Amino acid sequence: MFGIFSKKSKGGRPTEEAIAGGTRAGAKPTRTINYDPGLITSLKNDHHDLVEIFQRVWSEGYEVHNFRKLSDLLRQFKSGFQAHLIKENVRFYVYLEQALAEDVHTLQIVKDFRTDMNEIANAVVQFCKRYTHEAYTQEMVRDFKRDYHKIGEALTRRVTLEEGELYTLYQPS
Repeated sequence: MFGIFSKKSKGGRPTEEAIAGGTRAGAKPTRTINYDPGLITSLKNDHHDLVEIFQRVWSEGYEVHNFRKLSDLLRQFKSGFQAHLIKENVRFYVYLEQALAEDVHTLQIVKDFRTDMNEIANAVVQFCKRYTHEAYTQEMVRDFKRDYHKIGEALTRRVTLEEGELYTLYQPS
């Protein structure tokens, strides 16, 4: 478990082999993330919760011009969204990258999904930051509707792809 500490160079620093996870040329890399049979259900539950909050941003905030509530809901959404991304990046993508290390083509598709999600994530976080205000100008009110729909469309497409295609790759190995 703590092999990195037992493989030291003469100077007391870990060897390259220890840092690389104990692999030698031609050996399979050591797994750092184990399969979690409840992960996909947890990620789907996150999606459900995030969609619910996102819809409330509209109905309880924007539609009734309650910008304080809108701001609070955007903070909740952003926090939940970022927690979901961390879980997905650390537990889902790392596991898939390890499990698919020998399947170059599928691995590239997974990496492309991950890159795409990072771009969407940046847009979502910027959206949340831009509109987390308790007082809105007329310009912000006008722009919010357009931006909300763009973000909603991107997230809907992404969730559909993840749940329908990407999550099916997550299997015990």
